[in-house]
Amino acid sequence: MDYYKKLPGLLTAAAIAVTLAAGCSSSKNGSSTDEPPVVSEAVSTVAATAAEEIVNVTAAAKREPVEKPSPEEIFSDRDLDPSYESLSAEITLSGSSASVEGTGADAKGGTVTVTAGGIYRVSGKLDNGQIVVDAQKEKVQLVLDNADITCKTSSPILVNDSDKVFITLAEGSTNTLTDGRKAPAMGEDEPDAAVFSRDSLTINGKGSLKVKSDFGCGLRSKDDIVLTGGTLDITSGDDGIKAKDYFAAAGGTVNIITGGDGIKATNAEETALGFVYVKDGAFTIDSRGDGIQAESVFTAEGGDFDITTAGGNDLSDGHRNIDGDDDAAKSFLKKKRSQVSFDTEAPKSRKGIKAGAELYIGGGSFTVDSADDGLHSNDSLFITGAEDLAISAADDGIHADNNITVSGGSVNIVNAFEGMESAVIDICGGDIKMYTNDDGLNAGKGTGGRENREEGVCIAISGGSLYVDSWCDGIDSNGDIIISGGDTTVDGPENGMNGAVDCNGGFVVSGGSLIAAGYHDMADYPSGSSTQYVLSIGFDNILGAGVPFNLKEDGGDEFRYVPKKSYDHILMTSPIIEKGRTYTAYTGDNETEGCSFTFTVSDMVTKQGQQTYMDQFR
Repeated sequence: MDYYKKLPGLLTAAAIAVTLAAGCSSSKNGSSTDEPPVVSEAVSTVAATAAEEIVNVTAAAKREPVEKPSPEEIFSDRDLDPSYESLSAEITLSGSSASVEGTGADAKGGTVTVTAGGIYRVSGKLDNGQIVVDAQKEKVQLVLDNADITCKTSSPILVNDSDKVFITLAEGSTNTLTDGRKAPAMGEDEPDAAVFSRDSLTINGKGSLKVKSDFGCGLRSKDDIVLTGGTLDITSGDDGIKAKDYFAAAGGTVNIITGGDGIKATNAEETALGFVYVKDGAFTIDSRGDGIQAESVFTAEGGDFDITTAGGNDLSDGHRNIDGDDDAAKSFLKKKRSQVSFDTEAPKSRKGIKAGAELYIGGGSFTVDSADDGLHSNDSLFITGAEDLAISAADDGIHADNNITVSGGSVNIVNAFEGMESAVIDICGGDIKMYTNDDGLNAGKGTGGRENREEGVCIAISGGSLYVDSWCDGIDSNGDIIISGGDTTVDGPENGMNGAVDCNGGFVVSGGSLIAAGYHDMADYPSGSSTQYVLSIGFDNILGAGVPFNLKEDGGDEFRYVPKKSYDHILMTSPIIEKGRTYTAYTGDNETEGCSFTFTVSDMVTKQGQQTYMDQFR
């Protein structure tokens, strides 16, 4: 797979009918300058660096996804096929007692103990009892066929010893497991879930299972949990599904309401384990903690995810989509939050999907409404494909400590404090939109000052489509910015303390298209070592939201962009800008009524009108 495939990037002219909100009447002529100004002496040194050297530094900082396990390595034939030909025994539940017809299991009062490998069908209702599996190194299949088990002192299904247990939900059956304890289990080794297994656990079949545990987990395994079918409805005071080595799904429908994390894998001792892998399935998670948490790697090759953490991001509390008519933003407001209350302690981490090492999305559909970060990795994060990824987040929409790479898929950060945050942000494909209260893209390690370049920090855009609507910096790098492809549009902040583009290091352009509207005070623009021509145009007056910016080539085509917010500065680079050609840049509906500049491009960066206030110190 080519993770850095470049897509064509041309700004295309679009005629948009708008109402002129404001304008200005000055008209000036000018020409390009030799070298673009920079915001500090430190940046000036970096800006003089050859473009290829900056690109080399950026390439060295990029990451490749780790090799993922294949479905064949994770899912066995028996995981995927819940059918069976014969039974070892029939287990019938009858109120306070149970009976066994067949071999391999015994009943004593309300407790059924399975001691041998085999297939056991369970039906009926048990008011206070449990099924215990104690079959050393044996495979056991429990077929739940309209089984209803309540246990008031322990786990309704307890697997003490086995090679692997399959819980098969018989087609058309409705099953219920209730952990009726009135307090959390005490002790690290004490069963603390409605289904508790010390060995591998698989859920399959075509029936349904309702799980309730007020103080414990819904399903827990001290090994792995695999899901390939069935419908699970889990309400739990602690985690919904908790596995040690891994959780993997190739089908099924899961609805979780939990006072802890929704789904998690916890193995931190073995680097190859502690992962969550989803090939297929539908997951609706309403959690007080993280929606999904993998100690190592989270991988989604498919599936449908609807995740809400800690009540979600309250759009009425300052975090809102700037475009009030956006249907995606309205859909988040309409979402119904869980009304279930829990007596358990709420987790401190409340992220949508969290990975300790790598978060990888290669497919699927995601709606994430988070009281913290939407997607979070302690190391690297990759989006190579997604049918639709919609995020509302009270903190970062997408965060990785070291590296974010987007090479495909549809990503809509409907509203967030910051859109994407990492040391390296690499956009080489995909269709990305973001609406933020703070920065749109923010690259940094937190080791540099406001104007000091951070080593190994960069934003690289080589393909795809990116739209940013931000109240602070649209694109902000504490290191370098490299644009070599793609279509990038920024509606920047309506204040002079932030810029549509802000760069502390080298800023070079060699391809693609960028148009960024904002205020001139803190405006940045590429270095003269770029290889594609750039325009930096500042106007004397502030233009209102909806006032078009137009670029007309003498005797040629015309480009128009309509900023959504007020602005007095436009940064633009595109292959349509060529050396030796004469252009007129103007605002409004015609060049005689608004602000107007006519100029001939002779150097790599052409400046017209007001530029950054730092010019006065040079």
